[in-house]
Amino acid sequence: MYWSAYILSSLLICAIIATINKKYCLELFFLSLVFFITPATIEMSNSDYAPSIFTFFFNLLLEQDFSTRPLRPLVITIPASIVVIYLLRIFKRKFF
Repeated sequence: MYWSAYILSSLLICAIIATINKKYCLELFFLSLVFFITPATIEMSNSDYAPSIFTFFFNLLLEQDFSTRPLRPLVITIPASIVVIYLLRIFKRKFF
């Protein structure tokens, strides 16, 4: 897969999404980037990776296979990124 082109376009889309709110610009950018870039395996027997959210929608809409397996990485990365953002905000308040 063309990961470099996908990452660059995701960065551009995340920058556009982040300009919605000026106060939480960096947080929105980081969360949307995590949302778009988190990879998931396409098939269990294969080691190819694809973006998690798009793999889920592809399976749901085109293959009529309702499986939450592609969303499992997002269940781990989204809360972890929220914790990182929270800790960075606390660190920033204490030391700057």
